[in-house]
Amino acid sequence: MLSSYPVACPHQGCAWQGNLVPSRVRGGADAEIPALQRAWFQCPHCERDWEVRITGDTVVVVPVAEPGG
Repeated sequence: MLSSYPVACPHQGCAWQGNLVPSRVRGGADAEIPALQRAWFQCPHCERDWEVRITGDTVVVVPVAEPGG
């Protein structure tokens, strides 16, 4: 069974919040992610990806570099 996580899109100008299942690769298919592994979420609102680290039930967002910032 795939686990979903409560997340909020970290991208500037997007305020989407909800539950998502992570992917092992950027823009890839949903997957179970082992603890402390690199994972990606894709926002269903702005359709941008962001990288996270998952430890148990905790999702830590890797800082997003915004264009021009």
